[in-house]
Amino acid sequence: MPWMPRTTLGARARYRVGQFWRGLAARVTADEVAAALALLPPAARPLFTAMPVDAQRHSLDVWASLGPSPHPELAAAALLHDCGKVAAATSGVRLGLWLRGPLVLADALWPGLTAAWAVDDPAQGVRYLLHVQHAHPAIGAAWAAAAGCAPLTCWLIAQHQTPLAQAGGDAAAQGLLAALQAADGGH
Repeated sequence: MPWMPRTTLGARARYRVGQFWRGLAARVTADEVAAALALLPPAARPLFTAMPVDAQRHSLDVWASLGPSPHPELAAAALLHDCGKVAAATSGVRLGLWLRGPLVLADALWPGLTAAWAVDDPAQGVRYLLHVQHAHPAIGAAWAAAAGCAPLTCWLIAQHQTPLAQAGGDAAAQGLLAALQAADGGH
């Protein structure tokens, strides 16, 4: 089992603790939701509104950090990149604020452990939640495609946690993915 250097682990832990407190205090205004929904196809709007407030806040912050006029498909991907996490609710366990941070830290401390315990079966409760934590990019991309989002938006959602060198795509798509990943990593 690989061990992370203390400085890296400490920095990640501090980041996750800060993210938890920001999530706990998260608020979203009706104007912010309206602005976000205006960027999405009508059938994709429920994907955004189904996310908990802290996830909506995070998505709005990612979108805002892209600048005043981001590429439309990038803006939609920023708003929906974590929508697949809602899938955990079908198992009766919500992938909420109280679980996300500890799961990320568990992955940092024991790489591969939560993935090994993950099961793609909603009847498995917490084990399905672990699957959703790892598969939410693919789940969200499939939902976005079914809701009429552009193929590039869906690709960006699917790849938002994939290292750039492994993501594929042309130079323009790679540039948009790099922007999404940088914005997501800062929030």
